[in-house]
Amino acid sequence: MRSIETLLLQIFKKMSEINKWQRSFLIDHFTTLLSFMGKNNYMNLARYSKYNEGSIRSWSQRTFDYLTFNILLIESLFKESRIIALDPSYISKSGKATPGVSYFWSGCAGAQKWGLEITGLASVGLESKTAMHLSAHQSIPDGKGFNLLSHCANLVVNNKEKYLKISDTVVVDGYFSKYTFVNPVTESGFKVVSKFAKNIYLRYKYTGKPTGKKGRPKTFDGRVKFQKLNMNHFQLVTAEENMKIYEAIVHSRSLKRWVKCVVVITVLDTGKERREILFSTDLTMEAEEVIESYRLRFQIEFLYRDAKQFVGLNYGQSRSEIKIHNHVNMSLTAVSIAKAIHYFNTDVMEKKTFSLSSIKTQYFNKMYLGKIITCFGINAETNINSEHITQLENFGCIAA
Repeated sequence: MRSIETLLLQIFKKMSEINKWQRSFLIDHFTTLLSFMGKNNYMNLARYSKYNEGSIRSWSQRTFDYLTFNILLIESLFKESRIIALDPSYISKSGKATPGVSYFWSGCAGAQKWGLEITGLASVGLESKTAMHLSAHQSIPDGKGFNLLSHCANLVVNNKEKYLKISDTVVVDGYFSKYTFVNPVTESGFKVVSKFAKNIYLRYKYTGKPTGKKGRPKTFDGRVKFQKLNMNHFQLVTAEENMKIYEAIVHSRSLKRWVKCVVVITVLDTGKERREILFSTDLTMEAEEVIESYRLRFQIEFLYRDAKQFVGLNYGQSRSEIKIHNHVNMSLTAVSIAKAIHYFNTDVMEKKTFSLSSIKTQYFNKMYLGKIITCFGINAETNINSEHITQLENFGCIAA
């Protein structure tokens, strides 16, 4: 199994702008993020790092190309079809002097809360079914008509060449199924997969003969009523006991374009029907691919969860925009590094549920055991005691 140092050195060789001093700090810092205990602040990290608090603060002001690094990290894994998931996330933050602090929507709380908001982009493998961080950017309302949809669209468009190396399919939740986001992203060469609201205004395509009357030829053949689909346009794709899937090419008035619409009707235990209206701007995309892509979008939430619970994403103490940017991206990248080493290095048939909690415990135990051996000048005789050393490193680990 590769170590963090070995993996990072392989990637840094392809990033010529990284000097040996920054290389040394990043290797130590990512290792520390996966082994420290407590809160992710400079004072606490210095207790586990070879760098003191002042050095960590100083290096946190340096810029680093996280997007390029994470793309190279993903390219070092086995090849598989991927999608790009985009989703904002709330981060708690007190005080009023931090750039971008305001009221943002927290999905966990189900309400607006005071703090920060980041918009993250992650690559999700269709085979591995796990998210790898790409880049995250803070939402900073400027009081001059800041629009989250335009902000998120610009994040994709401004780095389209790099993102297209990973995938040309961007998957977002229903909030982003608006013209302001979809149009600039699709014009940049991406396909968008998302979800429509139940009251969306969609229209069938007119397939009849010309009427012969003057004026513009008839284009549409009435509005789509989801309680009673027109089977002259919709096609039944899957029919199971509790679920039916229909697909059709329809026109979205709000998006001003034709889309592949997929309607998933699920019969609940109560006997009621639940309808989900998914869509893709790629008219040739299969219904099953649309559904799978949209469901895998949720993997980015697990990326946020692991970073918040185990790497301290929620505990950033900085009030500088660049330091916040580094704190957010380092935390999320650390989770991806752990996945690359401990999840993707195993055979597909042997893969188990990824548990960052157990991985952090292992790294802490290994670091602590190394300190004991060094301080007492013990000859560990690793070849003879490898089984006992492994047992101590795994002490306290839990199954996910």
